[in-house]
Amino acid sequence: METRKSFPDKKEIRKKHLAIRNAMSEPETAEKSRAICEKLLTSDWYAITDWIFGYYPLGKEADCLEFLKKALSDGRHVALPRTGADCTMEFYEITSLEQTAEGAFHVMEPTAECRRINPMDLSNTQITVLVPGVVFTPTGSRYGYGKGFYDRYFARYAKLNRFALAYENQLEPELEVLDTDIKMHRIYTETGEYDII
Repeated sequence: METRKSFPDKKEIRKKHLAIRNAMSEPETAEKSRAICEKLLTSDWYAITDWIFGYYPLGKEADCLEFLKKALSDGRHVALPRTGADCTMEFYEITSLEQTAEGAFHVMEPTAECRRINPMDLSNTQITVLVPGVVFTPTGSRYGYGKGFYDRYFARYAKLNRFALAYENQLEPELEVLDTDIKMHRIYTETGEYDII
């Protein structure tokens, strides 16, 4: 009889990695985030992408704001997520990072005047989604904060490019995942780039 592999509890894994991330100093997170942004700017997709769906970092998440500012100045379309009470998420176009205000879960979100973007209306358009998270594997598995916002979104829009941003210390060799846990296509860290699919 095949024995089922034993994995650490999801909540404990999240707790462990949140503690590791929160223990990082501000200079350390700033330097590692800068290195990640450099990788994005010199990536094989940046020059050809039309839309970048980014995120406003919460706490000590990998900070992509400088990259988004550069994307806006380079003429790219940029959108940020806004979450709903029903655990849904939509992206709204911004033309400046000033078009944000504190929303659900203390995350900065696009303000009311911003236009919701439906990826289905952007056919033949290159869209890249930058994805935060708590812990990842080099093979693309991801744990967020447990609400499933990104998993639900990618279940609706499966063809979007899913590129996670993380620190090397957020990686685990393996994670227990469900069928509803959507894998990343690529993971960028301060020292590496992991191509998965």
